[in-house]
Amino acid sequence: MKLLEHLPLWNHAAIRVLDIRQAVIQPGESMRAHLPASAFLFIDRGQAQVLIDGFKHIVNCCYVCHAGKGASLDIVQVDEELDYYLIFYKAAIVLPCRQELLRLYQENNPFQVQYGFAPAYPLSLYTRIEQMHRQWQVETQLEKFHVRALFHQLIYELLQQFHNYGGGQVTRPDLVKQAIRYMEEHYAEPLSLQELASVLQYGARQLQRQFKARLHISPMEYLIQIRMHHSQAMLLNTNAPLREISEAAGYTDSYYFSRAFKKYCGVSPIQYRRNCRISASGMSQTSIGSERILSYSVSDDENHYQYTSGGDMQVMRRTRAMLVVSFMLSLMLFMGACSSSTGTGNITSGKGSTVSPSPIASAGASSTQAPQTQFPVTIKHLKGDLTLEQKPEKIAVLDTKFVDQLVTLEEQPAGSVTAAGSNSDFPEYLMDKLTDVKVLGTRDEPNLEAVAAMNPDVIICTGFQEKIYDSLSKIAPTIMLDFDEDWRETLITFGKIVGKDQVAEQVLEAYKDKTAKLKADLAAKLNGETVALIRPRNDSIRVHTPGHRTGAILYNDLGLKVPEAVGKETDTAYHIPLEALADVGADHYFLLKDDMFKELVEEFQNTTTWKTLEPVKQNHVYTVDSTLWIAYYGPIAINMIVDQVGEALLGTH
Repeated sequence: MKLLEHLPLWNHAAIRVLDIRQAVIQPGESMRAHLPASAFLFIDRGQAQVLIDGFKHIVNCCYVCHAGKGASLDIVQVDEELDYYLIFYKAAIVLPCRQELLRLYQENNPFQVQYGFAPAYPLSLYTRIEQMHRQWQVETQLEKFHVRALFHQLIYELLQQFHNYGGGQVTRPDLVKQAIRYMEEHYAEPLSLQELASVLQYGARQLQRQFKARLHISPMEYLIQIRMHHSQAMLLNTNAPLREISEAAGYTDSYYFSRAFKKYCGVSPIQYRRNCRISASGMSQTSIGSERILSYSVSDDENHYQYTSGGDMQVMRRTRAMLVVSFMLSLMLFMGACSSSTGTGNITSGKGSTVSPSPIASAGASSTQAPQTQFPVTIKHLKGDLTLEQKPEKIAVLDTKFVDQLVTLEEQPAGSVTAAGSNSDFPEYLMDKLTDVKVLGTRDEPNLEAVAAMNPDVIICTGFQEKIYDSLSKIAPTIMLDFDEDWRETLITFGKIVGKDQVAEQVLEAYKDKTAKLKADLAAKLNGETVALIRPRNDSIRVHTPGHRTGAILYNDLGLKVPEAVGKETDTAYHIPLEALADVGADHYFLLKDDMFKELVEEFQNTTTWKTLEPVKQNHVYTVDSTLWIAYYGPIAINMIVDQVGEALLGTH
């Protein structure tokens, strides 16, 4: 912690004391908490260990700790009676303020950092805190105002002593540890990625990225592991009915729980209970009475989170599941090989297709007029080269944007993973163009059994399925494409796969002509006015830059002018508080909105800050669907975005 860097932020922030608590922990007892706000912990006597997100502080008499919202706090190994105070507060940067101060706040937030030290002069701190606690009990506005003034004085003394102490033990919040701790404690409750991120005061995408980087799985996948581990323990050690176990594991629908359990473990819950009890004499029992069934450990050289209790049981479950899946896959492949070579696929393509013609392909020559690719054809992908001897009739795709690609070429998949953030299995704008497409799980959790059951000719996946690529390749020839690849390159690849590379070229040419004309019309109409793409998220606003794939459509394909502040950013997006939106300096805003953040958007729109924005007063804010604009990155969706831009800014389709 660098005092000179943090002081400007403390000095500029609006600070509100939320609560002051005092308690005593007896020897042998412990305390566990998930901090609902930033907090100071002041221990005036006692011996114990304080863990903040697992980082240990040894307490011997007086000690001070600080942690941000979402941190886990444990006081353990209490050897002597321990007396402590907890002061919860909220701090926010007052706007407007200098951009340098905002950047410092984003990079080095003093209200979230974690540190602890033994103060050299604890008596002055104790006197101040005890006075604050006493006056906090008085329910008058005047005394609450006095507490606020005393809190500022306390911060001054703490920072001064901390600085003189020599820096103390400082760590940044460990977002992954915080998330895991919270999921372990709340796995039985309905919990979405957005809710988890909101509790931890982080963006959902940031949480997802850090989890993927550290554990190589998503937070929701980890939550499923926690729930499944507890489910296994309850099935093994209790006679509770399936409905009660599913509810205790966080599933309100026992049928859905059974499907999820079988997908994860390879067998149904009832079969798992029966099999385990048959062989119970040779297995170690997993206690469900322990304080924490699933925890994590970090090795010195790798950030791998592991089960630390019931380890033998966990290895056994994994092995059994893999054996079951391997057997079922082998059986399905054998049955597929024995079936008629003509097949009885659920979906036809080419002349037999029931899919409506692509509105994009029809902009150029139709597929029946274009010369077809001659097979065999070699497809270059992330895992090497794959030669297709003939056109694949049954295609399995493990990303919904590939459904868009196929429909564009007047084809469709025989099976696909479901769409994220949508109530329908597949993108709603494509539903009337699809016929009997098999559901293959989700992008993050493809169902290998379902993929094998459809007996595909080829599987098309992305780097998201890297871990199961070998398993997919055993089912059928598998092509792995770059998840972030430009949609144009992906369309060319799909054109080769289905023998319609000329149709793909015609679609791209039609898009090029369409955007070129619209680009000229927009330039003439806007005459240098700037446009920004914004998305309210987690009590802040995300501003998308030209580096974002949807931003590239606006700024590159359509030539819209980038606000100067947005153009300086190097990332694909950045976050600002609502009060800083005016600093973006855009003349027009495309406002991304969906059901999940509908209330937050409406809350922003009802504020004085929003209503005083010049684009708002000029009716230059255009609300669009974030799922279409962000999630579906295929030619049809992109053409719909282009049409909506033209309609908003020109009043035309």
